Amino acid sequence: MTLYRPRSWTRSGESTLSIQASAEFARGWRSLIAASVGNGSGLSGLAFYTFGVFVLPLTVAFGWSRGEVSIAASFLIIGTAITAPIIGSIIDRYGARRVGILSMLALAIGYAALTRLDGSIATFYASWLALSLIGGGTTPVVWTRTVNLWFDRGRGLALGLALAGSGVAGVFAPVLTTRVIADYGWQAGYLVIGAFIACIAVPVIALLLQDKPPVVIPHAQDVAQATNTEVAGLTLHESLRTVAFWKIAIGFFLVSGVVAALIINLIPLLVDRGLDREQAAKIAGAMGIAVLIGRVGIGSLLDRFSGPLVARVLLALCAVGCFTLTLPDLSHAAVIACTLSLGLAAAAEVDLVAFLTSRFFGMRAYGKIYGWQLTAFYIGAALGPLGAGLAFDHFQSYVPTLYFAAASMAFGALVTGSLGNPPRFED
Repeated sequence: MTLYRPRSWTRSGESTLSIQASAEFARGWRSLIAASVGNGSGLSGLAFYTFGVFVLPLTVAFGWSRGEVSIAASFLIIGTAITAPIIGSIIDRYGARRVGILSMLALAIGYAALTRLDGSIATFYASWLALSLIGGGTTPVVWTRTVNLWFDRGRGLALGLALAGSGVAGVFAPVLTTRVIADYGWQAGYLVIGAFIACIAVPVIALLLQDKPPVVIPHAQDVAQATNTEVAGLTLHESLRTVAFWKIAIGFFLVSGVVAALIINLIPLLVDRGLDREQAAKIAGAMGIAVLIGRVGIGSLLDRFSGPLVARVLLALCAVGCFTLTLPDLSHAAVIACTLSLGLAAAAEVDLVAFLTSRFFGMRAYGKIYGWQLTAFYIGAALGPLGAGLAFDHFQSYVPTLYFAAASMAFGALVTGSLGNPPRFED
């Protein structure tokens, strides 16, 4: 069984691929919806995008500083980085559905437990570390495995739609949670999130998610047969000996660090570049929408063009955008264009890691391999904001950070863009 076939770019060939992709979506839409809901309701969605909503209420309730509260986000990222390869190994053995449901239920209980905070900052940090550990089965490593098994010809778009679930959470969850907190208090905010996970996300996953197709989808060459639990590809040990594994890991370690650093500091950075706070906030909001739309659009590109080529172009554009932001007297239009280039990189990063992992290493040990790739990714995301903050304190400017960001994005474009064509895997 061949896992990968070079794409045919004749008109008839492209039409055939579209028909094949449509057939995959006709069969796999239920699991795709479940994966999107799971990703949006898990640690990468609700937990990440609503974290900041609780900062001010908790400072008022317990007298903590904003910095003290914000440090808990680092425990969230650290815990996710620890669990990613472990969860990957588990889902390779037991499947994503059971792991996703159990971890979602544990996460819902964890949110309910947060209402019992007693004013100890150490307890708060421990709670978020525990939440990230028990919720490790709600991260993209779980949902992308299912999507990759259901989709081949439409894999890029399917991954984009599944991972867009976190973007939807980012658009709506902060606003709705803020209203709940304003009316009923921060405890109610945590309870509502937990209730949503338990009453909406868990039933959707239980009813709709299937780990893999019951039969082989025609033309989806890397989908396992129902009676065959073995899928073609490399083992983790074999993948670690490839150059491609380290190119992806190192490239996106830097990219994730840059994206996290710049997004977290985006509004003060834009103000530093000459915009007022209201303009900066509007641009930041527009970038969030661009990330959501970009995930779907970039997914479509991955189905039509080489993954390394898409990575090279997107990261190179972001490198140019970061460098341009260092220039004085930029017009607002130029600032918006540069910021949107960062939004495209943010939209592509997790999608590209999942897509490239499935193509270059196959699905035999996808969970383990992608789990380790996500560990490198999350470590970069944890270190990036810290480095940007220290750099600003030292230089009193974001310009050095932007120089480093431009160089990192250019390096990421060079490294991931040089991956070449994926290998063939045969059973």
